[in-house]
Amino acid sequence: IAQHIAVGYYFVVIFLYLLNPVEAYNLNQEVEEHAYATYDQFLKENEEELKEMKPPRVAIEYYLEGDMYMFDEFQTECELRRPVIDNLYDVFVAIREDEAAHVKTMEKLQTELDVSSMNEDGECEVDVF
Repeated sequence: IAQHIAVGYYFVVIFLYLLNPVEAYNLNQEVEEHAYATYDQFLKENEEELKEMKPPRVAIEYYLEGDMYMFDEFQTECELRRPVIDNLYDVFVAIREDEAAHVKTMEKLQTELDVSSMNEDGECEVDVF
């Protein structure tokens, strides 16, 4: 059922985008803000238990060992993002911070699109579209 809801949401956003792109981005921003708040509340309520649990291998692969292209080459802020993943709490902190980054992206998409990336020398480069 979740997949059906996701597909329905996708078409609602596409339709909204055709009517008013800013409102479509605004809706997505609100969804991302809600996700951030939900993860934040979950972390506060379950901190001790989550810190006792090992991180899943998939999270280690994604955040530490995987293709870092999306972290380094397509950003709205110019920073290298390498979260610490020592336990399950850290995984949920990283996910929560992903949601915060999505909020920033949705805010930028409502005004302008500045894409930042780090060059080989560790310097920030900004492309304006």
